[in-house]
Amino acid sequence: MAEPAILLSPRFFAALKKLSDADVARTEEALRALAGCFGQPHRHAGISIRRLRHNVFECRAGLKIRLLFRAKAQILEVFFVGSHDEVRRLVRDL
Repeated sequence: MAEPAILLSPRFFAALKKLSDADVARTEEALRALAGCFGQPHRHAGISIRRLRHNVFECRAGLKIRLLFRAKAQILEVFFVGSHDEVRRLVRDL
């Protein structure tokens, strides 16, 4: 099975600009790991992928930063990056 493609939304890029350089580097690492790990539970232990809503998932990029993404066929649409509290507020409003 081929790895899914990663699609980064404009909202993701806007949120990324607010992060420190170190958090941006951790986010890039998590994005590289995401496509190879999604759908394979034993491989994604390091980035801790969790389902939050029907097709909305979260993965970790370090201790503080979380990525939110939607799974659609062979595409993972990453639409937000931020702290745990920011993610909670956003998911509550979805």
